[in-house]
Amino acid sequence: MPALGSRAGYRDMKLFIDGLGDAVLGDRLRIAVGGRGAFRRFKDVLACDECAWRRYHRFCDERQRGRARAWLAEEGYCPRLPVLRRTVGP
Repeated sequence: MPALGSRAGYRDMKLFIDGLGDAVLGDRLRIAVGGRGAFRRFKDVLACDECAWRRYHRFCDERQRGRARAWLAEEGYCPRLPVLRRTVGP
């Protein structure tokens, strides 16, 4: 999978903030992502809220899996469901 640089990670931070539902934390994070050092400031703000920290990492993990799936599909890979085999009982 080709490297996407920091754009995808920055977009993930912005999307997370938009879906957060906590106005106070959202405002602090919006300020944190402005300018150089955005990733460090964002993580520093999140570190103060363990629940939001875990939620952000679950969100990012899913976004990364989605990007990987999209890349695999573009490369022609397509998932197959496992074949269920019937077993003959006694």
